[in-house]
Amino acid sequence: MNFRGATTHVRDATGRAASALFRSRRFVAALALLAATFGLQLLASLAPRFVERFYSRLVFPEITRALSLPSLPFDFSLGEALLAALAVSAVAWLAWQARGLYRRQRRWQEFLFALFTSALLLAASTAALFMLVFGLNYQREYLSESLRLVRREPDAAEAEAIARELLDGVNRNYEEARAAVRPDSGSVMPFSREELYRLLEDAFPREPLLNLPETAGLARPKPVYFDGTLSRLGISGVYSPFTAEPNYNDAQPDSIIPFTVAHEMAHQRGYAREAEASFVAFLVCKASAHPYVRYSGYVGGLVALSALQRLTPQRRAELFRGLGDGPRADLQARSRFWSRYVGRASALAQSLNHAYLKANGVRSGVRNYNEAAWLVVGYYLKRFAEAGPPPVAAREKNWHTLTFARP
Repeated sequence: MNFRGATTHVRDATGRAASALFRSRRFVAALALLAATFGLQLLASLAPRFVERFYSRLVFPEITRALSLPSLPFDFSLGEALLAALAVSAVAWLAWQARGLYRRQRRWQEFLFALFTSALLLAASTAALFMLVFGLNYQREYLSESLRLVRREPDAAEAEAIARELLDGVNRNYEEARAAVRPDSGSVMPFSREELYRLLEDAFPREPLLNLPETAGLARPKPVYFDGTLSRLGISGVYSPFTAEPNYNDAQPDSIIPFTVAHEMAHQRGYAREAEASFVAFLVCKASAHPYVRYSGYVGGLVALSALQRLTPQRRAELFRGLGDGPRADLQARSRFWSRYVGRASALAQSLNHAYLKANGVRSGVRNYNEAAWLVVGYYLKRFAEAGPPPVAAREKNWHTLTFARP
């Protein structure tokens, strides 16, 4: 066998394939789009205040309002429907191409070449459009900066005061809501889904810290049809940036739903980072006129307890013993629900989400969800500073050793 001749043939074939690839208009267009997209992202990351004032506050609300128009007449998620249609179209296209290969109307090299260049151009176009209609919000000012939250670790007295505020908010609002209870899934939301959307829409302008622009005409939140798929992926909600729809998993326990919907509505209003969307959801739910929505917000705010390291384990346990039986049952129902879906699918979804967040400049990736704790802590420290300090003077610390820093 002539190994030298075979090697030369393979090298020539590889060279011809590479030459054809770089001569492909789709390939060149995809590279140009990707370069422009990441260049825009880099420039935006260097000017967060400009992004905040001109994109997030002025341009993005108009984009969102325009993207909402096609979905307004529909009760179902238009984004989910379009995603399903895209998946069906992709399968049909692959089947058609496989038919051509089977009938030897096309060579497999041509098929793979067309598949690669088409997929790359589609990915580049999607990334560019995403950056324009939503992605630049990842480069806006940090919410801790724009809201001037206190950025230090609380001392022992402040930590206990924050824990009491949260636990009292949970217990008090649960009792006021007087919701019915199911043995398997905890408390039942005492109003319809449509009423929930109205309550949250009314609550956003009630929170003076946010100072949001007019939000009339936005797509309303919608439950997804394939909620079982979201559950298996470990996803409670998802924002559809191309249709401006806040979507949520309606299969999860009711006590989580108001906070989840408010979180996705925060994305719709330009708060892209997960920690900030959760913090906005906490503020908005807490400002609601209905105690059950406030209750869900305070339950979502309990993440802040993980940041209160000044509380001893014994004191933490004592405080938690004051949690009411109803809220405790809701937390257990929530844990039972999500523990059923821990597996490879949820792990894969978490890995993809981690990569997505890192690509958008969130250095901590999926850990960003837990960083809402420091925003809640900073909010209460700001309140304490405005109302008068707790009994023990707080010791200053470098905030950036406690939370995430701008990349």
